[in-house]
Amino acid sequence: MKNNFAKSMGLFGLAVLMGVMAVNTAIIGQDMTIENELSEAIDSRTAQSGNSIVGVWEATVTPRNCQTGEPAGPSFQSLVTMHEGGTMSEYGANPATPFRSNGQGFWERGWRGEGSYYQRFVFFPLTPAGIAVGKLKVTQTVDYNRHTDEFTSSGSFQLFNPAGVVINTGCSTATGIRFR
Repeated sequence: MKNNFAKSMGLFGLAVLMGVMAVNTAIIGQDMTIENELSEAIDSRTAQSGNSIVGVWEATVTPRNCQTGEPAGPSFQSLVTMHEGGTMSEYGANPATPFRSNGQGFWERGWRGEGSYYQRFVFFPLTPAGIAVGKLKVTQTVDYNRHTDEFTSSGSFQLFNPAGVVINTGCSTATGIRFR
């Protein structure tokens, strides 16, 4: 009787294990289907946008000395979203401004031909308590390569104190790739 009970429990355990594996396989298969559908939707949206910079971008920004072009600080990561209609959102993880608001601005097609864009955004540097200590305006020209879904940019910034007086200026370059 003990032997039959052990066999029954062993078979029951094996059945449970196989059921769990079947459910996990179905979930993994479903996740892969969702991932594939998402990739296809993204590829379709990108193909439909043609030579459009609309989308989400992962960028690496390098502060530069405006006169020499040499790096003026460590590079940092930034996320940029170019919205339909010409508005944009931005957030940079810059150690020089560890406390800041999100950036908001606009973009438009540039004057230098296909793949040329212009963007301008502003954000507020903050104290650790969240108090704005001025504003920083960034202006950039962007060259977008629709074949590689990458961009390069160069531009400048102006830092204003709370009274609206320019207290610092600088330049930067960036490279970016479309987020997928």
